[in-house]
Amino acid sequence: MITILIILTEIGFWIFILAGLVMRYLLKKEKLSLWLFGMTPLIDLLLLLFTAFDLKNGADANFAHGLVAIYIGVSIAYGKQMIRWADRQFQYYFLKIDNRPKKLYGRERGKKEMLGLFRHLMAFIIGGAFLGGMI
Repeated sequence: MITILIILTEIGFWIFILAGLVMRYLLKKEKLSLWLFGMTPLIDLLLLLFTAFDLKNGADANFAHGLVAIYIGVSIAYGKQMIRWADRQFQYYFLKIDNRPKKLYGRERGKKEMLGLFRHLMAFIIGGAFLGGMI
């Protein structure tokens, strides 16, 4: 059951992101797009609550429960970056605006890679904390 919720949560996340982008760029509804983007953390919160409820009702913590914790950690650590990526892709493919970031080299590339490492560590720590809290 939890595995199905994870899949539905991921689908819901991208539906809200796509709907927010359509509202922002095609229908020019800025406030509605912000509301739709703001719903993505609520989806994650619902998944977390369902998982905690499942564990509270006596389910043994298994791989799916751990996956939920990882999912929440990644969502918190990478959520804004994923939305920014989707925004750029939408602008490029639908609006024909090319504002993709340039390739980085040298020190700038190293800084970007270190930020990626810190995001991974943050996702790991957050996911571990959520898993420990749920258990």
